[in-house]
Amino acid sequence: MNNTGNIFSPFKQKHPHHQHKPCLFNEPWQMVKQWYATDLGQAFLKSEKQYLNALLEQVFGYNLLQLGSLDENDLCSSSRTSFQYVSESASNLNRTAEQTDLLLEFANLGIQNHSIDAVVLPHTLEFEQYPHQILREVERVLVAEGKAIILCFNPFSLWGFWHKYWEIRNRIAGKEYREKVPLPSCGHLLSQKRLRDWLKLLGFDIQLVSEYFYRPPIKNAALLQKLEFMEHAGKTSRLLPAGGYLMVATKRVSTLTPIPEKWKFTKAIIGTSTIEPAGFKDLRITGVERRKKTKD
Repeated sequence: MNNTGNIFSPFKQKHPHHQHKPCLFNEPWQMVKQWYATDLGQAFLKSEKQYLNALLEQVFGYNLLQLGSLDENDLCSSSRTSFQYVSESASNLNRTAEQTDLLLEFANLGIQNHSIDAVVLPHTLEFEQYPHQILREVERVLVAEGKAIILCFNPFSLWGFWHKYWEIRNRIAGKEYREKVPLPSCGHLLSQKRLRDWLKLLGFDIQLVSEYFYRPPIKNAALLQKLEFMEHAGKTSRLLPAGGYLMVATKRVSTLTPIPEKWKFTKAIIGTSTIEPAGFKDLRITGVERRKKTKD
C-alpha cells in the first residue's frame, strides 16, 4: 500500500552530464501552451483526451503524477486514483498554470522510491533536455506494475516532415530555432522504436500503443472540420500515418524464484565391480544341470 503522506521527500541526485540536449528553446512549455490554445492545438488535444480518458479509467491506485501541463484544463480528470498531482517544470517558475500542484525538476524528482502508481508524460520527453534521465526517475518512483503513460508526436508523418522542413529552414536562415515551428516539439521527436528501446532497457514492458489524429497540420479551423473524415479512414485503413501516438509501459520487477535442489543418490561405499550378481548365475547353472539329470 502506498503512503500518500510523505511521498515528496527530497532526493539528492547529480545532474546528468555529457548527454544530448534536444530542447533548444528558452521557454518550451510556454510555446507548447500557446500552440495548444490555437484551433489546431485544440483539435489535437481533443483526440489526445479521448484516448487518454479511456485509458485512465482502467488505471487504479493511490497516486498519479503528471509531468507537465498542456493547457489550463486538467488532463487527468478521468483518473480513478485517489490523488492526482500536476507538476510543472522548474524552468517555468514564474509562469505556472492554475491547476499546478508541484514545481519539480523532471530530471531529478524529489519523490520517494516506489510511491507512484501511474505517471503521465504529455510530450514531456520532447520538451525537456534530459529525456533519458526523466525515464530513469519515472522508473524509480513507480511501484511494481506501475504505469508510464507517454504522449508523443509521430516523426514519420506529415507532422514530422512539416516540422523537419521548418527546422532546416531556420538553420539555413541562421536563426537557430528562434522562429516558431508549426509543431510544438521544440526540435526533437521520438519514434516508437526508439522509445520502446529506452523503456525496455529500464525494465518496462510495452502494454499498449495507440495512434491518433490523422489530419495534416492545417491551421484553418473550417478546413480541419471538413477533413474530419480522415480520422475514421486512418483508423480503418492504417495507411495514413498518425500525427501522434500514446504508449503505455508497465514496470516489471523480477522476483527471485527459489530453485529446488535435485535429488542426489549417495554413492556405494564398495564399488559395483566387487559385488557378486546375487547368485543368479549359479541358479541358472543348477537349473541346466537338473534338466540333464531328468533326461538321463
